[in-house]
Amino acid sequence: MKTLGKIILWAMIIIILIIVIAFLLPRSYRVERSIVIGAERSTIYQLTCNLKKWDLWTPWTRDIDTTAIFELSGNDCEPGTIWRWDGEMFGEGEILITEVVQGELFTYDLMFDKGKVVSKGSMKYTQENDSVRVVWTDEGDLGWNPVARYMGLFMAKAMRSDFDKGLARLKEVAEERNSWPPIEEKEMTAQLVLLIRDSAGPESYAQVMGKGYTELQVFVQKNKLTCTGHPFAIYHSWDSLTMRSVFDLGMSIKESCTVSGRIRLEEIPAQQVVVADYFGPYDQTYQVYNALDKYIAQSHLKQSGGPWEIYITDPLQEPDTAKWQTQILFPVE
Repeated sequence: MKTLGKIILWAMIIIILIIVIAFLLPRSYRVERSIVIGAERSTIYQLTCNLKKWDLWTPWTRDIDTTAIFELSGNDCEPGTIWRWDGEMFGEGEILITEVVQGELFTYDLMFDKGKVVSKGSMKYTQENDSVRVVWTDEGDLGWNPVARYMGLFMAKAMRSDFDKGLARLKEVAEERNSWPPIEEKEMTAQLVLLIRDSAGPESYAQVMGKGYTELQVFVQKNKLTCTGHPFAIYHSWDSLTMRSVFDLGMSIKESCTVSGRIRLEEIPAQQVVVADYFGPYDQTYQVYNALDKYIAQSHLKQSGGPWEIYITDPLQEPDTAKWQTQILFPVE
């Protein structure tokens, strides 16, 4: 009995010591990490304040917890926007954007267990010559719970490691995107269009497309139709070896009409697209195509149709090929 009593006594002493030490530990924690990124501030800002893009650079991606379901409510980079998730590894939590100063600061509340655990986070952006310093912080109050205070020691260390990994990946993504043209996600409105299906290769693109657009223009003028946009081409197939493609040449019109021959009349419904502008000769557009392909893959989007080229500049009116503007877009879902 004496031995049992001693064991109980020592157990009580150890428990008391653990509790006393816990109350000597910091009640709060703060993690701050930073990195210098050689990219435009606007590029970095959009990657960080837009919560949908966190999967591109944070350590907490869908690949880590494939069971996680994410839900976003609100608008990109606006106070009040909430990003919720629930997964076997990540658990249940949410981020609430609380303050935004465009290009300079955004703050958020990070909550777990239905708001029982809350921390305050922020990202600040400071220009340093041609680069931007990004400072990422997170801080929280551990309260009086002794277990939480011990956990705070490990949590701060783990967060420092995760922040370093995230910022390093953010640097990679932002600096790569800095060489891309500006890319926008938007909805393209429904259009009534005249189309001609054709195909061509490197030796015949100019001739085939010139003939098709002339045919469409003559039809529009003959039937006194009103064009509502620039000429475009929708590419349905592409052979990378022969560089031949099958495409529709098109013009948007205001009024319906009766068509004949190889001209078709179709209504293209509204659709989501990613779009970028290209300036230069047509044989160099691959640079924008490559950027759009990477953007779609990184953003977990799915291409839902062939790419479009909208020819903003008429090459017959502008002899300088460097000034030729082509809008390139991909329908996505």
